[in-house]
Amino acid sequence: MKVVIEYVLIENLIINYFIMSCCGVLFKVKPRWWFVSCLFGALMALFFPIFNFPIYIRIISTVLVAIIMVAISFPIKRAKDFVFYGFGFVFLTFVFGGACQLLTSWFGQLSVFLICIACIVLYVSIKVFLSRLARKRALQTFTCSVQISSNGKVVEEIGYIDSANVLYDPLTSEPIVLITKDVFSKIVGEDYLFFAARTDKVKRLPYGHYVNVGSAVDGGRMLVFMVDKMVITEKGKAREYEHTLLGISGADFSKTLNSGVLIHSALA
Repeated sequence: MKVVIEYVLIENLIINYFIMSCCGVLFKVKPRWWFVSCLFGALMALFFPIFNFPIYIRIISTVLVAIIMVAISFPIKRAKDFVFYGFGFVFLTFVFGGACQLLTSWFGQLSVFLICIACIVLYVSIKVFLSRLARKRALQTFTCSVQISSNGKVVEEIGYIDSANVLYDPLTSEPIVLITKDVFSKIVGEDYLFFAARTDKVKRLPYGHYVNVGSAVDGGRMLVFMVDKMVITEKGKAREYEHTLLGISGADFSKTLNSGVLIHSALA
């Protein structure tokens, strides 16, 4: 019986630790006194099976244990903090507990080592998922709808408001909005590489010229041209800019930013 008790205690300590770690990632708060909280939860997991409590008492007791563990490890200032932290804690408890229970039903009683591996895999998976979700939400915060009009053609793209884009045209001192080569092809109707190789075609572009950008890509030069109008719609509000300069970026940022247009900081 002693071995079983020690096993259950260690198992619950491990699971509680990863639940607390995931809560810290989810809430962006470092858990305090996490060992005390994890130990309390593990001891309660040992205590409840000893007595044959009715189901409703076990449910109430489980909720109370979760509340106490949350109160120990996370800052609680208002009543709704209990709901916020408590819901996340209970949800992650079901995730980790359910995963371990599922593995046990498949492979029988798991060793402490396998429980550690399972919790680590689940923890990393949740952390990666939350990281990607946070990145996606951050990108959405700085994205907008862009409508580019040139020679009667209208192209609609997703724009990204880039505070790092501070590139100005040295001839006019006007801001340059960066676009990908694919967006250029949509506006002009020709492949960029074929187009850029023809000097006569570049000269026919409205205000078409090259700007030195000090980059190793495309020989350190960027093709810049002017479009008739650009409309930026952000949070339902539209801003219109006449005779906007566009520059073709040598780097394809469409995959990392999910956007083909980098809005200049002066136009944000």
